Amino acid sequence: MIIRFQKALENAIELVKQHYADLGGLPVLLVRDLYGRIRIALPIEAPTDETTQPDDFAALFRQALGHFSYQSVFLYRDELFDSDALFNSRDKITISKTPHIDLLDRQITGQDWLRQPIASQTGIQRVTLFGIKGGVGRSTALAVWAWYLAQQGKRVLILDLDLESPGIGQTLLPESNAPDFGIIDWLVEEAVEQADESLLREMVGTSPLVSSAIGDIRIVPASGIQEKDYIAKLSRAYMELSGADFAERLSRLLQALEKQEKPDIVLLDSRAGMHDIAAITITRLNAYALLFALNTPQTWRAYRLLFQHWQKYPPNLALFRDNLKIVAGMVPEIDRAHYLESCRESAYNLFMDTLYDKTSNEVEEAFNFDEKAIDAPHYPLKFYWHRAFQEFDPVSNNEVFNENAVLEAYGTFLKEITNLVLGNKLA
Repeated sequence: MIIRFQKALENAIELVKQHYADLGGLPVLLVRDLYGRIRIALPIEAPTDETTQPDDFAALFRQALGHFSYQSVFLYRDELFDSDALFNSRDKITISKTPHIDLLDRQITGQDWLRQPIASQTGIQRVTLFGIKGGVGRSTALAVWAWYLAQQGKRVLILDLDLESPGIGQTLLPESNAPDFGIIDWLVEEAVEQADESLLREMVGTSPLVSSAIGDIRIVPASGIQEKDYIAKLSRAYMELSGADFAERLSRLLQALEKQEKPDIVLLDSRAGMHDIAAITITRLNAYALLFALNTPQTWRAYRLLFQHWQKYPPNLALFRDNLKIVAGMVPEIDRAHYLESCRESAYNLFMDTLYDKTSNEVEEAFNFDEKAIDAPHYPLKFYWHRAFQEFDPVSNNEVFNENAVLEAYGTFLKEITNLVLGNKLA
């Protein structure tokens, strides 16, 4: 019988539980490599007497995991070049407390979905706008909200972190206002120690859309106006430098920009889908995360896959799950009440199955909400489909920010989200 990827891990966990005492009764670390093959790392020295090797268990393990097992099942502390890096890895997650079993999943991408947030030194409010799928109106909503905040006297800083498909910079900056450099330049220049203050100043442009307002919109695009080698830079952007992973590098950039620009709020335009940049903007940059959704089975299924992954490590999930909020985007003109009720129900079922705690008398502060609690993460904020925003190009046609059209489509959304993230900081 062929053992498939997900079944291999289930079998490994079950076997370790059954034979935990035979393995020494100490914490067991399952190490899954890039191919999905699993070995057992034990925090002891390798036995010198071959008769003490758990050969029978190893044979069972190889049989239960098939091609997802190594011939040599065990890793011992003294056989490893850097055992501390393995046993104390920040990517290790506990998958069983009794008996104690950890998993270290060696992934090419995706590690940031389960890592801890990076502490911010500025205390400035950050908001990530994210969609698990494209076409949900996220970038338009970001632009409209930025315009609204500036009209309220706020200084708004926007970062285009959709490096694989940049856009918000071009949406809000005409060429005459675009800076010479962008985020991609900072990432490659930092690698050769040239990410200095002069570069930082030349990465920010001012949108002309709010020239008559008290506030303003400052934008950091993915690339500069004279970019000629974007793909070459992008292929080098995700490197780790001197022990700092990509998220930590982005955090350094963000904090440097916040200190330079002194914004009231930072809006992060995230890449859609499950790319590492999306993970970083939601889980690691201490941002309030707006999760945009269309009420379709495809949307909820995609979010379910993500939320189920978050379930693997509750300690880190607890650090950001109360900063999540569903947004029902582009609500149709027909039967809006039914659409929103259905959207709320789908979101509630998703959160109940994955992120909310199961309530009991023993849990005093359970993370759980009533389905109709408007302050709950699953309860959707909303904005409506409007023909005026179908071909959204405010640089060429700033009449799109007609007050009546904005209020008709986004009025409720703008007031609710602004109050939610800024509260008494409103002008």
